[in-house]
Amino acid sequence: MRTKILITVVQLLLIVGGARSQNAGNPVMNEPVKIFTTPEMRNLTEGWITAYREINTDFNYELTPISFAEINKIKGEQSVGIVMQQPGAKPSAGGMWQVTLGREVIVTVFNGENPFAKELAKTGISAKELAAILKNSKAQNRGSIAGYENRQGLNFYVLDEPEVKHSVAKFLEVDAGEVNSVEALSQDNFLTAVKNDKNAIGFCRLSSIVDADQQRFAENIRLLPIDRNQNGRLDYFENIYTNSDQFVRAVWIGKYPHSMIYNIYAVSSAFPENAEINNFLSWISSAGQAFVEQNGYTELVYAEKQSNLKKLTPPVLMAQVETTNSTRSSVLLIVIAAVLGLILVFAVIRFFIRMRKVKAPLLNKTRYVKTLNEASLAFPNGLYFDKSHTWVFMEEGGRVRMGIDDFISNVTGDYTRLIMKNPGEKIKRMEPLVTLIRKGKQITLNSPVSGTVKEINESLVADPFLINNEPYGEGWVYKIEPSNWLRETQFFKMGSSYREWITGEFSRLKDFLACSLHIMNMEEGKPAFQEGGELMRHPLKDLDPKVWEDFQNYFINVADAH
Repeated sequence: MRTKILITVVQLLLIVGGARSQNAGNPVMNEPVKIFTTPEMRNLTEGWITAYREINTDFNYELTPISFAEINKIKGEQSVGIVMQQPGAKPSAGGMWQVTLGREVIVTVFNGENPFAKELAKTGISAKELAAILKNSKAQNRGSIAGYENRQGLNFYVLDEPEVKHSVAKFLEVDAGEVNSVEALSQDNFLTAVKNDKNAIGFCRLSSIVDADQQRFAENIRLLPIDRNQNGRLDYFENIYTNSDQFVRAVWIGKYPHSMIYNIYAVSSAFPENAEINNFLSWISSAGQAFVEQNGYTELVYAEKQSNLKKLTPPVLMAQVETTNSTRSSVLLIVIAAVLGLILVFAVIRFFIRMRKVKAPLLNKTRYVKTLNEASLAFPNGLYFDKSHTWVFMEEGGRVRMGIDDFISNVTGDYTRLIMKNPGEKIKRMEPLVTLIRKGKQITLNSPVSGTVKEINESLVADPFLINNEPYGEGWVYKIEPSNWLRETQFFKMGSSYREWITGEFSRLKDFLACSLHIMNMEEGKPAFQEGGELMRHPLKDLDPKVWEDFQNYFINVADAH
């Protein structure tokens, strides 16, 4: 309530302020836009400017070289920098505004006729294994590590570019000298070498092996799958190497090693309210993306482009009102009266709240974070978790307490109503058990156990938010008398196995949302992703009911079917 009052007061004061400063803040026309660029971005930046001026001949600019360490000097509404992320550095440090314009992605490739191609597609190879092979490339190959008899050595090649070599050394955690000992080739010679050598493994830019027109990998060259968790198999969330579209989207949402990715940013001290800069960056995020790939980098995925265009839309400015001095005085008196009235209303409401002595539930404030990932979830010990996104706990007396896991409530947002079974009803594992509703949109979760419902949590009828706020405590849903407990426990997960499974669920969720937002053209609901592909908390909250229906069919039900 206090926040709403303050917002209202601020809005009223802004109206008065706007009336008094109707001519203030207008940018000086025809003043050149100052564009700063780091050395490695100069060619791309000049290409963007040249192409943009062909359709905007009045675009006036000054191009100034700058080092990455100096980007904090980019200040003023007439200034913007175009830079590439440096190892271990973040342009947003110090409060810099930024938007991603493209990225450089370093990849590991191999010959499509490699005798171990099928095995690699199933198991992948870890950075640790790859580093071991690199250090002794003439004596070992993938087959020897996997226990195969073939001892023929692998041949390593690297694109002769400093950024590629640096990324490979960082990814493999080896000395730069190890990478420098690898045969370095120009792009054309690199492609020829990998295509013609069945035992080739190479390191290059993604753009080097992608056919820009047909959006597919070069003939006879395949991406080498990376086993990121080093468990000897390519898990669902690691299986991102089938085609270029799938891979580029996976890079965006964080499935690929960060040490092999360098984002290209537009940076400034604040949001670029200057129309010339705003229009220029909007063009780069759409038509200008063609120049990204031409310069050897990887362009943004569709959802990123749309997100940029929304982000670059200037905030709505209050209409400038022409008023006389007497009108301004009248408005000011009205504002003062409104403020006093709101303060009085607030005091009365606060008095009645105290009189009622209502005890509000304590909220776990650490749960209210903007980013949704594994670190933002709770993983209590002693509970069994099920793929239906439910948890169970055997109580004394043999009854099972059941609830909803933290993942689902963080995805959907706060619930407004539940549909539950009645005490005495029989249930079976993997049959519908509870429906979670948020403002008319709903999902249904299946039962983790078979048995009879003995008790429901009556508190949820009046306060469904308990599931969101205390999913493993006061937000429990049922107490069930199980009929097949010992057999069904084999399907449950605990500890590290549950954490590993949740990691895969986050990858599935990102895939689902990226696909859904693409289909929606980002027109409905706010974007589910932050800068860099991080998930926003409650990504489904404001999305269309059709997305919730798809989430039920293609996420919840698919998980339960396996």
